[in-house]
Amino acid sequence: MAEARPSIVTDERRELTASSGRRVRGLLARPHSRVAGIQLAGWVPKTSSPKRYRVVLDADVEVSLPDGTILRGDLYRPKAAGAFPTLLAWSCYPKDFQHTGIPMPINEAGPVTNLVARGYCHFNVNARGTGRSAGQFNGLLSPQEQRDVADTIEWTAAQPWCDGNVGMIGMSYFAVIQYLAAAQQPPHLRAILPYLGWTDLYRHAIYHGGAPQADFLSTFFSGAGTWANKRLAPRMRHAMSYALDRAWFQWLCKQVFLRLGDSGMVKRMRPAESWTRHFATLLFDEREDGPFYRERSASANLVRVQVPVLIGTNWGNPALHTRGAFEAWRNLTSPKLLFVGPPAVRWPWQDYQQELLAWYDHHLKGLDTGVDALPAVRYWLEGADRWREAADWPVPGSEKLRLRLVARSSDPTGQHHLARGSPAEQTQLSFLAIPRGMRYLPELERYETQVLRYATDAFETDTEVVGPVTLHLRLTATAFDTHVVARISDISPDGKLHRKLSWGWLQAAHRRVDPARTTDDEIAHDHTSSVPLVPGEPVDLDISLIPTANLFLAGHRLLLEIGSRADLLDATMFEGIAYYAQLAPPYPSRNTLFHGPTGCFLEIHVRSD
Repeated sequence: MAEARPSIVTDERRELTASSGRRVRGLLARPHSRVAGIQLAGWVPKTSSPKRYRVVLDADVEVSLPDGTILRGDLYRPKAAGAFPTLLAWSCYPKDFQHTGIPMPINEAGPVTNLVARGYCHFNVNARGTGRSAGQFNGLLSPQEQRDVADTIEWTAAQPWCDGNVGMIGMSYFAVIQYLAAAQQPPHLRAILPYLGWTDLYRHAIYHGGAPQADFLSTFFSGAGTWANKRLAPRMRHAMSYALDRAWFQWLCKQVFLRLGDSGMVKRMRPAESWTRHFATLLFDEREDGPFYRERSASANLVRVQVPVLIGTNWGNPALHTRGAFEAWRNLTSPKLLFVGPPAVRWPWQDYQQELLAWYDHHLKGLDTGVDALPAVRYWLEGADRWREAADWPVPGSEKLRLRLVARSSDPTGQHHLARGSPAEQTQLSFLAIPRGMRYLPELERYETQVLRYATDAFETDTEVVGPVTLHLRLTATAFDTHVVARISDISPDGKLHRKLSWGWLQAAHRRVDPARTTDDEIAHDHTSSVPLVPGEPVDLDISLIPTANLFLAGHRLLLEIGSRADLLDATMFEGIAYYAQLAPPYPSRNTLFHGPTGCFLEIHVRSD
């Protein structure tokens, strides 16, 4: 006879006692907590921890740091005697809103009842100066915050409810901090699973190719800075989850977001002074890469990570996180696995929870889930809509294919050619770099273009394009600097855009390549200083687009688009893409591309079975 499956409830009738001795009485509340979206990256675990525990919340548990600062976190734990492995969720986002079901980007710590019912503690702690934690907020990912995380891991391991085995959980900021925490090498950290986390604060988050992500930053700081210290009673959080953690509500919020837009949200927010001043530091003071960003980035310290790492990302996060997964894969020396899922934008974070459970069941509980037999790399092949496996990334056996940019005519508004051969004729095409918001004659668009378009011939057979994508341009500008953004897409036989795939960006004054950081997977640039253009003088630009994996069906073509405004080559959350436009170009300019044997080309990787 099958064992009866116990119900999952949060029992707040018991007294919640903070370390200060204050007793708080809550009401009985059963939070609505669910998993949604894709759960496993192409496999099925051999076993998993069953749901067997009721869930108890200890609100505002006090963590005492070595310098005397008190942090506060919410501990969800099994209602049972004994100690359990613990998953630490850490961020500067208010913990009180994490389990309400509100579809805000800050709601990224994962559905607690799914894990706690299976025998884990889920400990969501706020960084100093945020939420209900004491101390001063020192900006994103400061060295002090990194030390605080390591100290919190060791404090957690010593508590009676923890069995000494600690992992970490969460996406985005919750993922970024995992790399930094592991680099501190706290003894009781056993494994991490950073899902959607950048590794370089300058290159991946604040600036793209030297151009500031002002749209993203204004939205992020207005929201996070406004909500950072807001409070919500536990019973209210759980009551809200019934109404808000629903698919229909998430859909409704997307519609509101689409109509209101980022700018409308920003105008309605009032972030705290510390957040506002940190925003000013990033956008006005720390314009170039250097010590400020290096000490807040995991890039240089990934070799210090010693614990097993399951790196997770998806094809839909070019604006922040996709690049970091591949940098982590290249530079980590500890045991590691990588999966890249289909594009998706969803809050609260509820996908890949079975993947996470299998990982921690193996590393924190010692269960034979099959994790140790997984291939090194699993990636979602768009177009085929299935998972593929590989021994490494870039995928071994893929062949580099160079496609030359060829002008079919002198008309820049037409669709031009991506050719496999080298054109003998020297030609050129120009596009206008018109700053966003600049007034200009609408009639101009009849005779000029802001985006040049090039397409391959139709693929004769189904063709898998997988791996790095790079673009080399020979360019002149009539300004001292200009911005270049490139996008590749899959277009169907009828000429319609079938799927947007990859983006790349570069501020021309940041064109110097950094050979020490450049790899087969990415062309890295020296962002420590800028080199202005000489108007009219040709320069070479080498740009890495985000890696991709797409099956081009027979009859489909690859489309390359090049311009200077990221908002003209955009994507939306309704396409599963997290995308923000950079604040560029800085000046009006006519940008000219040069074609020919030594001119512009695109390089992709083609794979065959």
